[in-house]
Amino acid sequence: MRTATELQDLAWRALVKELGLADALRYRILFQPGTGDYCRERQGLFSGISLERWLDDLAQWERQKAAAQS
Repeated sequence: MRTATELQDLAWRALVKELGLADALRYRILFQPGTGDYCRERQGLFSGISLERWLDDLAQWERQKAAAQS
């Protein structure tokens, strides 16, 4: 198994090989890992919402999306 440093180096070389240096640098500038604590945020966002309600909302959103694409 590779170390984290080895993996980062290999990934960077692959990006440069496939994208060229300029686009690899552009990608690196665009890529920013997230911050914060999503688990805590998720608890706040979805507290009080049952799984059934969440699934119903998702199904409704998918129907609306499909209708908009028609």
